[in-house]
Amino acid sequence: MSESESVSIVRRWFEEGWNKNNSNLIDELFSPSFRAEGGLHGVIDRLGYKQYFEAVHIASPDINCKIIKFLDAGEYVVSTIISEGTHTGSVSGIEASGEFVSTKVVDVWYIADGKIIERRNAEFDRMGLKEKINQSVKFETEGLFSNPPNH
Repeated sequence: MSESESVSIVRRWFEEGWNKNNSNLIDELFSPSFRAEGGLHGVIDRLGYKQYFEAVHIASPDINCKIIKFLDAGEYVVSTIISEGTHTGSVSGIEASGEFVSTKVVDVWYIADGKIIERRNAEFDRMGLKEKINQSVKFETEGLFSNPPNH
């Protein structure tokens, strides 16, 4: 059975975007009206997501997203990944810990007309991450990255 276009787009984002540190892929795969909710960033637009992406790669340049599974529901895709990397860079006032971090992440993606319109984080082990890097990590609902969408 072949993969749907929606799953192919999300798979490409993880394999060619996250795993190859290619933030330019955001401009290709993500709608100008894209919005993301949850995770470490609250509600942000496409520019805010790009800033988030770049900040994560500063904090963990060796980040790798291991795809565990996709649930294909047409325009919606649920992704389950394990995000792994070494916390070697400072970002948002959080000093590098040198710790290897592995976190399960579940997201719901909405795809329309071949573009990623929305990403909602369904599961992210914030406390596990905080304990692993042994920092007082600030998990805000907004403000860590700029540009919340006007919705």
